[in-house]
Amino acid sequence: MNQTFNIHRFALVIKLDFSERAKNYLMIAAILLVLLLSMMLPITTSNKPVGFYEALHYMALFVVMIFATSLYTGSAMTHYTAFPTSISSLMLPASNLEKFLSALFFNLVFIVPFLILFFQLHYRTIDVANAQFPANSYKYPYIKPDLAVYFCFTYFMLHSIVFLGSIYFSKRSYVKTAAFIIIAVTVVFTIHIVLAGYLAHYPSHINTLPLAGWEIWYFEGQNIASGVNELHVIHSLTNYRVIQGFTALFILSFWYMAYLRLKEKEV
Repeated sequence: MNQTFNIHRFALVIKLDFSERAKNYLMIAAILLVLLLSMMLPITTSNKPVGFYEALHYMALFVVMIFATSLYTGSAMTHYTAFPTSISSLMLPASNLEKFLSALFFNLVFIVPFLILFFQLHYRTIDVANAQFPANSYKYPYIKPDLAVYFCFTYFMLHSIVFLGSIYFSKRSYVKTAAFIIIAVTVVFTIHIVLAGYLAHYPSHINTLPLAGWEIWYFEGQNIASGVNELHVIHSLTNYRVIQGFTALFILSFWYMAYLRLKEKEV
């Protein structure tokens, strides 16, 4: 097969992928949308603050945005690895790049709008809920901006890993990818916490995430400078740009590995 990219042929591949998998894509999207709405909208139903409703928004970050959406990405390229669809999909008269970009297109066309939808629902539902409360009462806070940005980085990094896993593993790709992610996250977080504690001289409490800033507390009894009991360490603008670049490189690298894996499958 000619491996030269052709835009007309690429459009045909997208059309074919949509016709064959649209029902599955739309069904998963509909289920996730209902699940997301069921966790985001209850906060607007009460005229007084309810802690559980507020917690639902943060639960949605993990239950829907991290776990549930990864199920969608987990099927992005399984038709090139799982029987009986793998042979016919690999024999499709299109270049590897066209097949890869088609799968990536259908992945991004879901995960990007879904991420935007989550934050729009978060901000708008909180505004609606707070408008019902008395002027001097407690108001629901938005997700902190730095946490929101960190989540966006994590979201796309996670999906790039799951995207690769969908073609890297021939059987039980999602289960194997999830196991890899859990092990990798455990190792990274353990190393990060141990290293952070060592560098901060084992404070009373430290709040930090990999590639994020540090919040450090020294309680009474610690050997610290007089009057100092709380420290906030944030990244400089230069370091922040480096982290952004690393995140982009990480995502692109996993997409590229998925492309190489597809080429290996066809060979």
